[in-house]
Amino acid sequence: MIFGITGGSGSGKTTVSNMLAHLGAEIIDTDKISREVTGKGSDCLKELTDAFGKEILLPSGELNRRYLASVAFADKEKTALLSRITHKYIKSETLRRIENSDAEIIGIDGAVIIGSPVEEMCEKIVYVTARRGVRTERIMKRDGITRGEAEKRIDAQPDDDFYIKHSDYVIDNSFDTDALEKSVRELYDKLKGV
Repeated sequence: MIFGITGGSGSGKTTVSNMLAHLGAEIIDTDKISREVTGKGSDCLKELTDAFGKEILLPSGELNRRYLASVAFADKEKTALLSRITHKYIKSETLRRIENSDAEIIGIDGAVIIGSPVEEMCEKIVYVTARRGVRTERIMKRDGITRGEAEKRIDAQPDDDFYIKHSDYVIDNSFDTDALEKSVRELYDKLKGV
């Protein structure tokens, strides 16, 4: 059983993924894969540099993630370009990990699963959501950025209606940990029953 777990920035999908892993699911984190495939000297980084310019590189030749994010999330066309370049590399590595896994339940954790090449690998889609104010605070705290920068990231992503329309399950992560754990346990039981 392969499912996708997605949600906008600051929704807490990583927290949900960690809870699912604790219950026994194997989680493939596409954010971590993204960091690996955009490593110094990689084919993906070369394509990104060709598309966004050498300014996205640090003096060491590594990707300046914060700068690329500020450029790529500035408008929807650049966000789409970033996705088109990175997704094929992420899908290839995700497939490799699935093929080498013997887990019964595998979750693919990623901010951009719906509409990406990874979606076609998933039998079910789980959407993690949280109120906008909660998400904004989490992003600011996590990434050390301003409220305006955090809100720009949220605005660059699809809204709740889009995710809900394309998802099989919705987890609201706006509340306390106990409520979240109960929702995640119920979700895990449903996924096991598929």
